[in-house]
This record gives sequence, structure tokens and C-alpha cells, in this order.
Amino acid sequence: MPERQSLVARTLPFLTWGLTFHILAIALLFGFFRMSENTVRAIAAWKEMFAVLVLIATIVRMARGTGTRNGVVAADLFAGGWIGLAVVFVLTENILWRDNISTIGAFLGLRDAAFFVLFYFVGRGTPEIGDDDRLLKRAFLVLAVVSAVAVLEQIFVTPRMLVAMGVASYVNTFLGTPLSTAGNSFGLPDNYWSLMGGHLVRRSGSVFLSSQGFATPFLVLLPAATMWLWGRAKSPTFWERVWYCVIWAGLLASFTRAVILICALQLLLAMVYLKRPTGAALIASLCLTALVGVMVAFPGIANFIFETITWQSGSSTSHLKDWTNGITAFFERPWGYGLGTADQTAQRVGLDPITADNMYLKYAVEMGVLGLIAIVGALTAFTVASVRLIQNGITSAQRALGVTVALATLGIAADGMTAVVFNNPIVAYLFFWFAGACVTLAQRSAPRLATAPMPALASHA
Repeated sequence: MPERQSLVARTLPFLTWGLTFHILAIALLFGFFRMSENTVRAIAAWKEMFAVLVLIATIVRMARGTGTRNGVVAADLFAGGWIGLAVVFVLTENILWRDNISTIGAFLGLRDAAFFVLFYFVGRGTPEIGDDDRLLKRAFLVLAVVSAVAVLEQIFVTPRMLVAMGVASYVNTFLGTPLSTAGNSFGLPDNYWSLMGGHLVRRSGSVFLSSQGFATPFLVLLPAATMWLWGRAKSPTFWERVWYCVIWAGLLASFTRAVILICALQLLLAMVYLKRPTGAALIASLCLTALVGVMVAFPGIANFIFETITWQSGSSTSHLKDWTNGITAFFERPWGYGLGTADQTAQRVGLDPITADNMYLKYAVEMGVLGLIAIVGALTAFTVASVRLIQNGITSAQRALGVTVALATLGIAADGMTAVVFNNPIVAYLFFWFAGACVTLAQRSAPRLATAPMPALASHA
């Protein structure tokens, strides 16, 4: 029987929808309504206060004996070590290594590098979310809403309208990242445009106000939405299929190449798991046909794809430069340069980032070899737990959560080569909550191997 939803678990919908519209709301408050920066920052801190409160509630629930009790597993050690190491760096980096990193920079680095891992332990105490199909349906609804906004944005919203909404003010002043807007006269994030065949193409940012920020949540939410739509016993309705097409149209409107390719792979793997070989073959053929058709209709796209594959595009050159800097810095100082010295965190505190555009190099540079071990170890442990849950989950909902976490981990690990994925709160917070629940459910299901046969998976052929 599915567990009764705890109070903490019942806050997950609030967090999901709140994070979805968080950036848009903050940008409007600061840039359009011109509220004071201190006031807006206090409002923006709701998500961090939420994290602390739900973690405390989870600990209290377990201390009272009303929550789940779990033995320590490898994932706990990696996640706990991740947080512990980050705290040690905050307390000692200026004392031991005289890095002269400002207090604000260090604590901002702690938030960006490790704070979100707290949600893993919230997930460990709320495994009941894995028995609720509404978790997957909610992911579908969120993607449908933000993708519809992205499609409409391409038709109706102009760069000047975004400036009027306060997006430029939010990015340049509130976030303090003017380097990310230096390539255009609007003061908007440069990733709103991409050069294709010698022409600038505008990309959708939806409610996340950034094409990269819009596309990245698909790495976690699209596997969940796919499992809800195609993994049920009943066939999707006509309108559900239409909205799924809208979801993909929105993702394509972001023109985020790496995420699009990774999501296509996630979809293909999900169809294989669901024993839908016809669907998998159809998806592959449609993608190939669409790609050829677009290349014929728009020759510039073909050149764009060729430049991407051969690493001749501007973003590829930038990636290689950042990676070279990061690898060099890591080998020069393998114990780390301190939190707040890499990627957008460094920009926000007025430092020249040592490296950027790579999740692994961010941790290797900021937290040294131990930080790199922590993130790789955690992702590996989550993958192992998700595979066990897929194999041994008691209910179809649990197995669907296992597939979601497995595909999301794959997507994050792959996209992390060209982006710092956990800079996006909706990705970091939800992924670690899901992963924590997945680890607990996998841990519970393991003893069943010795006492009960594996449940038969429903055929979706």
C-alpha cells in the first residue's frame, strides 16, 4: 500500500510551481515594479528558507519516530561529504590558503555549490513521493505551460518588450552578471540569440528569461513527463499528445543543442524501457526526417550543425578556452582555489572566473579533487539506486521514479560537460529531492530479492 503523504511531501507541488515562476517574478519585482534591491533579495530567499524548513521538519519527523528510518548507504556519504567539504572551505579557505575571498563571495559560493544537496536528505525522509503519480503529471503540466509560453514568445514577444519587463535590469544589476549581456545592445542575456548560417536567430527563454535556463529543466522534467504520458496502462488522449508536441516545440524554440540531443536520447531510452519498439523507431525516423527537411529548407542550419559537430562554432571555442583554463588550474592547485572562484558565482562577486561552462571543472577548481570525487560519486550512487529501483520497485509509480532519476542523472552528467547544470534551482532542488526518495525506495526494495520474486512489469507494447 502506498504511504500516506507527509506534510513535507505535500509541499513538493508548492516548490515545483514556485521555482517555475521564481525568476520571472523576481525580475518583474525588481526591474518592472522597481522595488528596492534589499526587499527583492529578501523575497528571493524564500527558496532557501523553504529548504531549511523542510529539512528541519524531516529531521523532527524522523526523531519522533513517525518518519522513515534508513541505514547509511554510499549515496549518503557522498552527499554528506559534498556539503561538509563545502562548509570546511567556507570556514578555512582564507585562513589556510590566504585566498582573500570575500565573505559574501564564500557564502554565495556555498549556496551555488552545495546548498541544494540538502534536498537529497529531504528526499531520503519522504520516499512516499515515489508512490504518487501526480509527481509525474505535475512535471508534464509544468513543461506544457512553460513551453506554450516559449512558443508564444517567438510569435509575440520582442527584445524591447523583455527590456520593458525588467529583464535587462534584473540580469545586469540584480544578478550582477554584465559579462553575460555584453554581446548585444539590449542588455539581455547573450544566449537569447544564436548565430546560424551567418544569421542571428532569437531563442526562447520562456518564464526563465534565458534560453539555457529554460532548456535545462527539461533534463529532469521531461523524463518524468514522458513516463507519465506513455507509461500508463491507458493510452494518451488526443489533447495530451498535442500538449506533448507543444512541449517539444518549446524545447526546440530554445535552440539549445546539447539539451535537445540529450532529451531526444532520454525519450528514446524511455521508449525502449516501456517496450515500445515501434514508438522508438518512429521517434528516430521522425527526428532524422525533420533534421534533413530543415537542412534542405534552411541551408544555414546545415552549416550550423556542421560547425557544432566539428567544434568550429563560437560557443565551442569558448568552451575549449574555459576547459583549458580549468584543467590547467586544477593541476596547478588540486586542493582547490575556494568557493566562489569559478563560473557565474565569481562574476557576481566581481572576480574573473577561473573556469566556466563545465560542471566538473567548477568543483575541481573550487573544491579540489575531493569536490570532484563528491559530485562524481553522488551521481554514480544515484544511478545505481535508480537501476535497482527500476528492477525491484514494488509499484509502477516507484519504477517510473527510478526511470526518471536514471535518465535525469544521465542528462545532468552529459550536459554538465558544457554547462554548470546545478546553477538552475529547479533542476538542483527537484533532482536531489527525487534522488533522495529514489535511494530510500531502492534500499527498501533490496531485501525483497531474498524473500519474494521480482514483480512482473506491465507490457506497454
